[in-house]
Amino acid sequence: MASRRLSRSWFPCAFALLAAVLSAVFAYGQDASPAISFTFTSFDDPAAGTNGSTNGFGINNAGVIVGSYNCVKNQQCHGFARLPNGTYDNLNYPGATGTQPVHINDSNQVVGYYTDSSNVLHGFQFTLPNTFTPINYPGAAQTQAFGINNSGQVVGEWYDSLGNGFGFSLLNGTYTELVYPNAIGTGASDVNTAGVISGIWEDTSKVTHGFLLSSAVNGTYSEVDYPGAVNTLVLGINDSSQVVGYYIDASKVQHAWAGLPAKNEYITVDYPGTGWVGGVLVGISNAGHLSGGWLYTQNGGLYEHGYLAVP
Repeated sequence: MASRRLSRSWFPCAFALLAAVLSAVFAYGQDASPAISFTFTSFDDPAAGTNGSTNGFGINNAGVIVGSYNCVKNQQCHGFARLPNGTYDNLNYPGATGTQPVHINDSNQVVGYYTDSSNVLHGFQFTLPNTFTPINYPGAAQTQAFGINNSGQVVGEWYDSLGNGFGFSLLNGTYTELVYPNAIGTGASDVNTAGVISGIWEDTSKVTHGFLLSSAVNGTYSEVDYPGAVNTLVLGINDSSQVVGYYIDASKVQHAWAGLPAKNEYITVDYPGTGWVGGVLVGISNAGHLSGGWLYTQNGGLYEHGYLAVP
């Protein structure tokens, strides 16, 4: 049995060079909502340097965005929190060789994962002012934490010694394993205030799909696929169960998207930048503010930037 690690494949830290270069457009799926316009802001952590890369990930309702920069390799990631005024705070797990914050709740608690000196992945939770707590699924070879809600429920993925991946929920010290029916790999990506969990699963043909799970305990799974996409990933959810992620089209191009699966509403939200070649959305606030990253080419080079999209 095989699986994918979200750090390497499902939560892109460094986009692969994509197969086609397209202009950024708003594309709608079947039964899509009316056209929505966005105000886009591209951003970079100043510590990334002139030719560095910045990845935007989760966002809370106050507008704080977490992410990373200079993820040339997973172990080289440096974490940050971008405040609403545009300033940056470092967010690095003590002693780690790399840190990737993924999501943040309204108490500014952050979850993500870090790499130790043996190149092993561990989940973590950060709590103000400066407390880092490791998260390791019992008996796991490696663990990644991805999402946290305002009740402190954490979701993520754990791996056995063979590299097989399984989702999990952690609430009040109790772990619950999450496995999408008949999947060969499952990852829980985020969780909202009501305890609805978003995630990704991989079928026996190694095609990725999104899912929503109504509750970690005795909940019901529902599949989420962007209309016409080859692969769909759901990486963030808000309290209205609006979700964000990315999909791969038939030309193997990666697009950022947002939607409300319950109403079969989907919209592509690619950053409208010159040279754009791919994107991803990871965070969505209750006001519909979206955070993620986009990749573009310039002067023969490949660069990444974070971005904020406000409807």
